[in-house]
Amino acid sequence: MLKLRDMPSGLWATAVFRWAGARSAIVTVDGRRPVLVTFGSITCGRLFLRCKTVPIEVGAATHGTLVLGERVFINTGATVVATHSIVLGDNCLIGDFVAIFDTDHHQLEPSRPTRFAPVRLGANVWVGRSATILPGVTIGDHAVIAAGSIVTGDVPARTLMAGAPARPIRTLDIPDGWRRT
Repeated sequence: MLKLRDMPSGLWATAVFRWAGARSAIVTVDGRRPVLVTFGSITCGRLFLRCKTVPIEVGAATHGTLVLGERVFINTGATVVATHSIVLGDNCLIGDFVAIFDTDHHQLEPSRPTRFAPVRLGANVWVGRSATILPGVTIGDHAVIAAGSIVTGDVPARTLMAGAPARPIRTLDIPDGWRRT
């Protein structure tokens, strides 16, 4: 008899995602079990989670929608939890300790409500280590966000962004159909 604690991480994560209603979820986990938030809506293609040293937090909170495309990779310590709406396109690579937020979580001042705004990453986007993506950001296909960047506004397709706040560094020469490996 196989007990839940003895179940391989990938099988466990796939089962939890499917139990939460994720369609066609195939989750591969390398290392520790991720922290899965399954109160909202999740759509998931093939997902690879690397949790060697620090677990990943991924999922959808109550009333949140998380859409993960095909062949998405999320690295150690990353946080991708949709409170409103987060979409990661096919072939996205999310680096160590990246944080993707679709809400500010708290009011910044009494006269303004807590901000909720969707976040969308296009296909083949690479987000480097410790970058932060803030609410309302759309990142175009094939863009690269440098390590440690804080993205506060939209990013055009095929653009390298860096800094805090992130600024365009240069345009990337990437043909359609090419994907990072």
